[in-house]
Amino acid sequence: MAGVNGDIIDALRRNTPIADAKLEALRQFAITNNESRGWPSQKQLNALMAAGHMRQSVLEVILSTALKVLSNYTNHVADTALDGAFEANHQDVVQPVAAE
Repeated sequence: MAGVNGDIIDALRRNTPIADAKLEALRQFAITNNESRGWPSQKQLNALMAAGHMRQSVLEVILSTALKVLSNYTNHVADTALDGAFEANHQDVVQPVAAE
């Protein structure tokens, strides 16, 4: 709906490299930032900048992650129905249950 190339969306869904080097650097940084829980190394930050991104991209990754977590957690608790537009891409996921 946002006009993103289908190959990019497919790569994101499959967790495979994106052909565009600048977008791939952003994808790698988002993974790194999540895995490090917001503590990327200077080397990882430098790699993002070397690919043509600005420091603003770091904040955008953090904000996007925060928004996605807030949305997902809220929808899990509220048991929100999936919008019909996304049904074709729905994947069944085993829902973990917190320890009592």
